[in-house]
Amino acid sequence: MNKIIQKIINYILQRRRSRLEQTLNTLKPRTYTNSTTKTHINASETLTITARTKQLLETINVELINIVKTCETNPDKIIDFIIAHGTKVYIVRNAKNFLTKINEQPGFISPLSGIKAFYLNLWTGLFCEKRLNFSFKTKDMFILDSAEINIYFILHQFYLWYGFKKGLPGYDETSRELLKSHIDAMSDADVNKMSVEQILGFKEAIARDKEAADFVIQLAKQSTGAKQALEKIQKNGGANI
Repeated sequence: MNKIIQKIINYILQRRRSRLEQTLNTLKPRTYTNSTTKTHINASETLTITARTKQLLETINVELINIVKTCETNPDKIIDFIIAHGTKVYIVRNAKNFLTKINEQPGFISPLSGIKAFYLNLWTGLFCEKRLNFSFKTKDMFILDSAEINIYFILHQFYLWYGFKKGLPGYDETSRELLKSHIDAMSDADVNKMSVEQILGFKEAIARDKEAADFVIQLAKQSTGAKQALEKIQKNGGANI
C-alpha cells in the first residue's frame, strides 16, 4: 500500500499541482489588466464572489471529511454514495483508450455538449447500458477504469464531483476544456486569445483541481504510510507542502 500511496501523492504534488500553479502564474498578469468592450468586471463584485466561494469551500471540506469517514475511506462505498445522489458511474476496462479520443480522462466528467457528448452517450449506451443514446448533451458522470481504481484517485475525483454538485464555479464546459488543453503548456499568445470571462473561468477550473489535490494530501497525511511517502518526496526534492 505504501508504494501506491507514494505513486499517487508523487503524481499530485510533482506533476499536476506544479502544472496547475505554472498555468495560474501565466494568467496572473493578464487577469486584472485585460478588458473588453462587452464586459466590465467590478472589483467589489469580484471580491464578493471570492468571499462566497471561500465560505462554500470551507463548508465543503468539512462535509467531505465527514462523508469519507462515514464511508470508512472505502472506494466502493464512496462510489455507492455518488450513485445514490443521482450520478451514474461506469466502470469499464481500458476506459482511457476511448476517452482520450475526446480529450477526456477516467474519473469525474462534468456535463458535455456537441459531438463529444454524442460520442460519450453512444459509447456508454452501447457498451454499458446496452441501449442506443444519440443525445448531444450529457449529464455529469464517472467513467472509471476497472484496473486503476484506488482510494486516492477516487478521493480526488470525488472532491471535484462534490464541488460541482455544490455549485462551485469552474465547471462549465469552456473552463474545463481550457484546463485540459493548457495544463501542460500555456503561452502569452494563448492568454491573449481569451476573453476576460474565459480567463476568470479558467482560473476557477484550476483552483478546483488544486483544491482537490490539497484535499487528498490532507487525508493522506493522516496515515503513517502516507507520511513516510511524503517525507521521502520532500527529501528527494519534491514540492513543499
